[in-house]
Amino acid sequence: MNYQQLDEYLRKLDSIEEIQIKTRENINDFDGHELIIESGSEIPRMREEYFFDKGPIFISKHHRFADMPLHLHSFIEINYVYSGTCKQNINGKEVTLTRGQVCLLDKDVPHGIPALGEDDILINIIMKKETFSHSFIGHLGNTGIVSNFLANAVSENQRHDHYILFHSQDNEHLQYIIKNMMCEFFGDRDYSYEMVKFYLPVMFTELMRVYQLDKNFEMTRLSGRATIIELLHYIEEHYKDCSLTSLAEKFSFNPNYLGNMLKERTGMTFLELVQMQRMIRASALLKNTNRGIDDIAFEVGYESSSFFHRKFKSHFGCTPNQFRKKGK
Repeated sequence: MNYQQLDEYLRKLDSIEEIQIKTRENINDFDGHELIIESGSEIPRMREEYFFDKGPIFISKHHRFADMPLHLHSFIEINYVYSGTCKQNINGKEVTLTRGQVCLLDKDVPHGIPALGEDDILINIIMKKETFSHSFIGHLGNTGIVSNFLANAVSENQRHDHYILFHSQDNEHLQYIIKNMMCEFFGDRDYSYEMVKFYLPVMFTELMRVYQLDKNFEMTRLSGRATIIELLHYIEEHYKDCSLTSLAEKFSFNPNYLGNMLKERTGMTFLELVQMQRMIRASALLKNTNRGIDDIAFEVGYESSSFFHRKFKSHFGCTPNQFRKKGK
C-alpha cells in the first residue's frame, strides 16, 4: 500500500460508517460485547481480547458520524489525527486535536469522542502495557529526567488519569513514520507486522524530539508559573549548579512549596532528581566515551570520586567500571 492508496482507504466509508452516517448512532466493531460494565463502575470498559489476535499492537481508523460513548480500557492508546480535527472528552476535560497531532492516553483514562465529520480522520494505535513499557520506557526512560518523567507518567505506580498531547503537526518525520506504520498494517504485506513493531520505538523517539523542539505539552501550569516539564527541563540542563533555592527564584516559587510539589508530582525530592540526572549523564559518558572515571565524576558534579562510586553503585547496582564493561 502506498500513500495514495492509504488516503483512499481511510477516506472511504467502511461498513460501520455506512450505517452510522444514516443513524448517527454508535455501532460496535465486533459482537456487541466489547464494552462491559464492571462491578462498582459506571463507565464501561473496552475488553482488550478483541484487538490483539495478531500481536500486542493494533491500528484502526475511528468510525466517523456517531458519538463514541465514554469508556476506559486496560491498554495504552495513541490517537493520531490524519485529517481534520477531533474533539475528545478526556477525564472530564475537553481536548481538541488538529491534523498531525498525537495524544497519548494512559490506561484506565475515561474518554469519549463526539461524532467526527467526513474530513475528520482519527487513527487509533493501541498496544499492550508491556509493549509500551519496552518501546517507550525501555528506550527513553534513561535519557534524562524529563523523558523519565514522561515515560513513567504512564506506569503502574501512578494514578491512571494521564494524557499527553504532542503538538506534532509540523514534524514531517513523525508524519512519515506513522503513515508508513499504517501502510504496513493496513496493506498486510509479508513481514508487515514485524515492520510495525520496528517503527514503534522510532515513533516514540520522534515524539520526544517534538518535545525538545516546542515543549508544548498539555500540562497544567503550577500556580500559573510553570509546568512540571519546564521545571524538570531546567534541572536537566543545570543539574551541576542548580539548587532548590535558585530553581524557586527562577520560577517565582517559595522553596518549601516547590520542594513539596516536586515530591508530590514526581515521587522524588529535588536532590533525588538532581542525583538521577547526574547518574543518567554519568552512564552516558561511561558508555559513549573513554574518559576516566574520576574525570566523569567531576564532570557530573562530584568532587569526591569515592562518593561518586558509592552513589553510582547504589543507583545502578554495579560499579562504574562494571557498568562500562557491560556496555561494550
